[in-house]
Amino acid sequence: MSTWQERFASGIDKQVNDAEKAGAFEDNPLVGKPLPGDGQPYREDWWITQKVAAERVGAHALPLPLALRREAQDLRKGLVGERPAGSEAALRTAIEDYDERSDAARRTPQPGPSVVIPRVDADEAVAAWRQAREAK
Repeated sequence: MSTWQERFASGIDKQVNDAEKAGAFEDNPLVGKPLPGDGQPYREDWWITQKVAAERVGAHALPLPLALRREAQDLRKGLVGERPAGSEAALRTAIEDYDERSDAARRTPQPGPSVVIPRVDADEAVAAWRQAREAK
């Protein structure tokens, strides 16, 4: 008589064998390659990093003050939504929207350590945007 472990293992082996015969593993992009992260030190929060990368969460995973700082950094380079602004008017509109949200964030207490939320000078951002367009 077999133990439950043997019966359980044989059931799993049967499912794997059936899947192999059906071709379920044929288009696996990792065949013959090391597992992602192999050789890297173990991190307890590895799954968070994978989830953020898979969902492309980006700035939405940051606390509000840090997300605003990052957005200000992009706006100063002439970027709107991580892409070059389509026009000067679009960049100025994005800066106005940012200024409203950053002013509101400065007036409200934020969790965590104190982070300076900068203002964005629209004229400097537009000059950087023009310079980047001319460089193309």
